Amino acid sequence: MKKYLPAILLGLIIAIAIVTRFYKLGDIPKGFYVDEAGQGYSAYSILKTGKDEFGKSFPVIFRSLTDFKTPVYIYLIVPLIPIFGLSTFTVRFPSFLFSILTIPVLFFLIKELLPKKNSSFKVWGLSLIACLLLAISPWHILFGRTNFECNVALFFFVSGVLAFYNGLKNPKILILSALMFAIAIPAYHSQRVITPLMLVILFIRFRKILLDKIHRPYLIIGAIIGLIILLPTISVAFTPGFMARASGLNIFSHTHQMPDGFIASYKGFLSPIINGSWFLSIREFFALYSSYLSPRYMFFLGDYGARSSFPELSTFFLWQFPFYIYGLWLLFKKKNLGELRFFTIVTLLISPIPAAVTRDPYTTIRALPLVIPQIIIISIAIEDIFTRIKGNLLKSISLLIFAFLIIYSFFKLYSSVIILNEYYRAKAWDYGWQQVTNVIENLHTTLPIVVDNARSDAYPQLAFFLKYDPESFQKENFEVPLNQYYTNMYHISEKYIANIATRPINWKQDLTVDQYLVGDELGISLQQIEVHKLTLVAQINYPDGTPAYRIVKTNPGFNQEEQKTSNKVTRQR
Repeated sequence: MKKYLPAILLGLIIAIAIVTRFYKLGDIPKGFYVDEAGQGYSAYSILKTGKDEFGKSFPVIFRSLTDFKTPVYIYLIVPLIPIFGLSTFTVRFPSFLFSILTIPVLFFLIKELLPKKNSSFKVWGLSLIACLLLAISPWHILFGRTNFECNVALFFFVSGVLAFYNGLKNPKILILSALMFAIAIPAYHSQRVITPLMLVILFIRFRKILLDKIHRPYLIIGAIIGLIILLPTISVAFTPGFMARASGLNIFSHTHQMPDGFIASYKGFLSPIINGSWFLSIREFFALYSSYLSPRYMFFLGDYGARSSFPELSTFFLWQFPFYIYGLWLLFKKKNLGELRFFTIVTLLISPIPAAVTRDPYTTIRALPLVIPQIIIISIAIEDIFTRIKGNLLKSISLLIFAFLIIYSFFKLYSSVIILNEYYRAKAWDYGWQQVTNVIENLHTTLPIVVDNARSDAYPQLAFFLKYDPESFQKENFEVPLNQYYTNMYHISEKYIANIATRPINWKQDLTVDQYLVGDELGISLQQIEVHKLTLVAQINYPDGTPAYRIVKTNPGFNQEEQKTSNKVTRQR
């Protein structure tokens, strides 16, 4: 029994992770964000036509609203649609699956990196603690319940590292490592920086082993296979589409705004230094970089984004704060951590880099790989404290305290993820479009329907929930020639889905046409309904009871007469 205890405990931890991520996977977060719907519909279009909704056959990166999406997640959705159907559950399932798979990978990685001279308790104890903390991590759970590419990319990155270290002993596994790293790079934007940096560092550290007669052939084969996989990505690497996200958010790009700290009123002789764009950008980079290593953000402030955080939860639980501080001290002091210390420090230092070059402060989505070293650090402290406790009674008490903290974390997660998130964050997750499409389908009308997109684009959600024929969408919504797919950033916001048009409402013209109008509370107010004698067909409310969207029918007879009267009065004046 003792022999199988680590495997049994790992299985229980994976079960905990499944519960925290799978429960109401397709229903919570409440709503379906436009990027989720866009990727889901792109996958649906690929499945049905072999092209995305803009007519491009098997794109390397996917054209979206104003930028391009990474391809790996979208292609993972494609085979799931025939199994589960086109639904929010299907779109979120790959993130759930790979967040679960990351847990055993982390277990075997820590086991592999710890020196074998350590006791078996320390080896599997530390590994299991880290896996348990990852299983209940608010940071990792959030991206495991929603359509975020970063979670899939993290799995391939960590798997690549694990396969690399195994490849040092069994050279054939270096080929698998190359495969994992090659998939990680196009899987998410930040991995375009983190993975190459990790590869360079690992090569420098183990160059003597990698270049010996035994490892060199497999290293070359792995490099060739990785290069072949990356060739499509490399072919578009310098196009405006590929660079769209980086150029728009990059703090070193000053096309749209000056760097933070620029003093427009200062014209003194020190202005080239004080207002120097590179000086200010570098200062901003280090300020942003340090925030990702700051306990203040990790345990107190958290991510400010409504879709990248849970209400009243930081990135880590507050009770983990003292363990993190103690773990940092142990990381640099203890000599028996072996290669685990090197991996933890390196990953800790390189993971914030891609996030720190963007303008947004402490965005956990771009720094998700950082969850691995920070959880390892906390785990090192917990394991060390437990091994220092002497006596069965004290050990039992410490286990009870630890169990209490885990149970407390569960209740905190349920309160934040299931109850508060549904109530307070539904608007941030674009709640209401599924209900809108249900109403539209029940109208059974051939009349025109105008969906207001003055504040946000909704065509991905409409096309997704209506399961609109992708071939028809491609014919009705030409955007750019296919030979300019990656280079022409022109975007047409007005889209057509059968009798539905997504565009801003033009009240002067639209009121004179017999049709339906769909808009949010600002787009279609109660005052407008009363003044223009519109018929309120349906009102979709957020979970907190406030209006989300209204669907109305125009009264062209009344409004044409009103317009004639208005024109007559104008002529008399």
